[in-house]
Amino acid sequence: MDSQETQNTNTTVSAKTETIDRITETIYNILKGKKLGTIDIPSDYPNDEIRQLMEYVNLLVKDYNGCKDFVYSIAKGELDCATPKDKMIVTQSFKTLQASLRHLTLITQKVASGDFNHKINFMGDFSQAFNSMTQQLKEAFEKIEMQKEILGMQSELILREKNKSEKLLLNTLPVKVVNELKELGRSDPHHFDNVTVFFSDIVGFTEKSNSMEPKILISELNDMFTGFDEIVMKNSCERIKTIGDAYLCVCGMPMADPDHAYNIVKSAVEMIDFMKKRNEGSVHKWNIRVGINSGSVIGGIVGVNKYIYDVFGDAVNTASRMESNSFPMKINVSESTYDLVKDRFEFTDRGEVEVKGKGNLRMFLLSPHE
Repeated sequence: MDSQETQNTNTTVSAKTETIDRITETIYNILKGKKLGTIDIPSDYPNDEIRQLMEYVNLLVKDYNGCKDFVYSIAKGELDCATPKDKMIVTQSFKTLQASLRHLTLITQKVASGDFNHKINFMGDFSQAFNSMTQQLKEAFEKIEMQKEILGMQSELILREKNKSEKLLLNTLPVKVVNELKELGRSDPHHFDNVTVFFSDIVGFTEKSNSMEPKILISELNDMFTGFDEIVMKNSCERIKTIGDAYLCVCGMPMADPDHAYNIVKSAVEMIDFMKKRNEGSVHKWNIRVGINSGSVIGGIVGVNKYIYDVFGDAVNTASRMESNSFPMKINVSESTYDLVKDRFEFTDRGEVEVKGKGNLRMFLLSPHE
């Protein structure tokens, strides 16, 4: 063999060795999961076993890259990506996987919206785990709904009890005081300068009560005081308390009212009218005495376990004296109240009347026609 033939043989062997190295490298990269590129095959490369091997490797690289891109897209959640077009068995599995994952996504969305009546039947153990999870979610959801319903009922019950408690408080305490208790947890006592105080008692109540059944007696008092309460509320006054047959109400506290004296006198007139009409159709007939005075008082809550809103001061004591010096079905007012309403009502001047512990006090009786 001459030198030229030897050189050509060496060149061919070297080229084939390089080609085999490329093929080996490509197969190694497939095993390692690395990015692949096809092997360049020169157009004049002989059609031998090595060329055929390179062509097969290039087909494998193409199919591998297609499979790899598909799997990567699925991993990112891109379920609408195109599946590989080759004839490898694994690509058929990819198509099945893609369809299953789309179905799984649809079912998952329905489960997330609260529709638990769906199951999947693919992917073996995963299906069982998913179906078990769906059942657990359904049971948990039903439990939450049941608890929600129970909480709703409890919340409604609490609200009813809260409203009932507030109503009871409003029947016992002024609205302003109730609001202070709710917002601050306390209500401090206050001094009020312009207040009119009403006192009444029932004439001969003690004697009559001794001969009446307790049930009837309490029913009579309840009926009378309920009527008084309606009149007082209508005229923007505030019932403070009842003591036996005595009834105490005020106007001008805890909310200031420039018409405090007028509102109380008007209420007193309506109470007398109420009692007269009540006596006309009642077996038990009752008469009341009324005393009214205007001045300064102190108002505040007394007690801790049982709240009582009460008023104190000389103006309250004077109103009580006005009542005790009044007459049946008459309204006796002090000079301070008279000065505030003398232009709106007719009065008879009684002059000065001696009052135990207070000396002489000028009093006025509201005229009968008023």
